[in-house]
Amino acid sequence: MAPKNYPKAQALLEKFYAGKCTPEELAILDSWYDGLSNEDAAGMPAADATLARQQFLENFRSKLTPVRIAWWKRPVTKWTAAAASLLLLTGTGYWWLHQAGQKTAGFADKFVVVTNDTHAPKLVVLPDSSHIWLNAAASLRWKEDFNRQTRSVQLTGEGFFEVQGQTGKPFTIRTRDLNIQVLGTQFNVEAYAGEGLTRVSLVQGKVKVNTVKGNTTPAVLKPGYAAVYNNEDRKMGVSETEPAKVAAWKDGAFSATDLPLRDAVMRLCTRFGYSVHWENVQGADKNISVMFKKESFTKMLDNLCYISRKQYRISERQVTIY
Repeated sequence: MAPKNYPKAQALLEKFYAGKCTPEELAILDSWYDGLSNEDAAGMPAADATLARQQFLENFRSKLTPVRIAWWKRPVTKWTAAAASLLLLTGTGYWWLHQAGQKTAGFADKFVVVTNDTHAPKLVVLPDSSHIWLNAAASLRWKEDFNRQTRSVQLTGEGFFEVQGQTGKPFTIRTRDLNIQVLGTQFNVEAYAGEGLTRVSLVQGKVKVNTVKGNTTPAVLKPGYAAVYNNEDRKMGVSETEPAKVAAWKDGAFSATDLPLRDAVMRLCTRFGYSVHWENVQGADKNISVMFKKESFTKMLDNLCYISRKQYRISERQVTIY
């Protein structure tokens, strides 16, 4: 079943990417994938199509870090491959593969992936001695030949970077929406897959921030400033920030700066290994700014619910907001 015969496929893919597919919708994707054939892949030969799908799936899965719900931690299934194949067949994925993969050697790149499956910050030391602290459920990905010619990583979730300067070798970070280039600096990146914003907050040094699609003017940040990209209106703005709060999460604190209540609650619950169910969504999209010192999970959740006039109950590992 090709996408042109199934107009809802792209919408389902977007829900899958955001982690919002229902079991029934996952079953639809599963059924759709069963109907795929190698010849569907934009006229590519069967062998090339198979190789292309495998490579695209690897890149697609790298963006599906378990930020919101635990099923992203499960092994890949047919509907995961269906989502990757859908992107491939709708044109964007095929164009990327066709342009970047003319040489078969491009498919041989090997990657290192580190995911923080704990509730505490996780330190990652790269081959160039740069230090990255990953927040809960965050994931970092880089090529095995990192630092031989270039220094580039991909981030999903939140990470605090202390980058070692190297003349002639700028350090780059790619998220879903932003490309960040640095020489030697300290900064925090918020790039949660299920959220509509990406934020880069500079503590020390200098960074250049540009959108992946290049649809905005690049921003060069000074210490004490943050660049925020909104995925919905595709605009990026720069504003002042408080450096002391930027990486407070490394010490067990919790902060949310101009973030929708829904996302703040999700971040807190994800950090401690809980899922979230909303029975009362009134005001859930209202932006809040909070800073809680290191406390127990329930104490911080108490505070979030108090300021938003909501209550909660916990059953096993699920928090219900009402």
